[in-house]
Amino acid sequence: MLLIPLSFLLSLLCFGLLLRMEWPTKGRWVLQLLLIVCVWQSALIGMRFGYQMAWVGKLQPIGAVLIPLLCYFAYMQCVIGSLGKIASHTFVLSVLVLFAQHVIPVILDWIIIVSYLGYGFAVLRSFRLYNKNNQLVTTKESGTSHPLWFGAAILLIMSGVIESLIVMDFALMSGVHVGKLITFGNVTIFILVVLMSPISWRQSSTEAGHEMQLSSASPHDVALYENWFNQINQRLLHEHLYLDADLNLALLARKVGLPARKISQAINQQTGMNVSQFINKMRIQYAAQRLVHSESTVTEVMLDAGFNTKSNFNREFRRVYGVNPSEWRQNHSSTSC
Repeated sequence: MLLIPLSFLLSLLCFGLLLRMEWPTKGRWVLQLLLIVCVWQSALIGMRFGYQMAWVGKLQPIGAVLIPLLCYFAYMQCVIGSLGKIASHTFVLSVLVLFAQHVIPVILDWIIIVSYLGYGFAVLRSFRLYNKNNQLVTTKESGTSHPLWFGAAILLIMSGVIESLIVMDFALMSGVHVGKLITFGNVTIFILVVLMSPISWRQSSTEAGHEMQLSSASPHDVALYENWFNQINQRLLHEHLYLDADLNLALLARKVGLPARKISQAINQQTGMNVSQFINKMRIQYAAQRLVHSESTVTEVMLDAGFNTKSNFNREFRRVYGVNPSEWRQNHSSTSC
């Protein structure tokens, strides 16, 4: 009877998720690349431990460190809207793996472990800070993706822990429990991925349906959205509401006199952004002008613009202008001179 390793089923599941997404998707290419690497890596694991093809072990390390790295930056791209320093992270990790593989093999496993644990906790930390700093995003806009990325972070941390146990088992017990640990890890990860898959599929279907709904809106609906948007924009600018650090969707709805759902729909239809992204863009544009035309410190400008944390301010500034606030001030100060 032909044995089909569980890793092959994981590979097929990831491939199925990939097929559910349009290729290529501009705002999700890192996630799509992550799924491709997962298909590759799961197939290699199945070949190595399911059919004792030891030679594929040389191909595993690069994929092993790319998975947590790509997972972190897929989260950054899909949720935060910024890729940050993905190229430098990829280069450094790849060089470290190749160096360890050929020069100091003993540290290779620990590089992989640190990658899984480090990026896993980084996703959890960024996830928590993003939820704290983005009170303007409605549950409908972001809620479906929350379990998906939280589950992904747990998967990374779990993989790092299992990899640590495997390394210790080899060191202390000559690897007698490796088979059980790999099986336990594969079963647990498979169950979590299966539980997360409907969330991913539902999210893709919801987004596709939402885009279709907006693209097929009647002229009357478009005019209605435009009227709501003008009403929202006028109130935000006239009363400088966007500079209020405590502004949330409920408060904005009360000030404008529209239900929160209509505010989200109008902003999304007119700008392609959610409420939080739209408000933060207005704040960043205000901050950019202050940085050039005032002598206030970056921290003072950040607080005046409605941001509470430097990390969120820097991230949003880079998302809008591609540079951090200090670089923006330096570039435009030298230009004005």
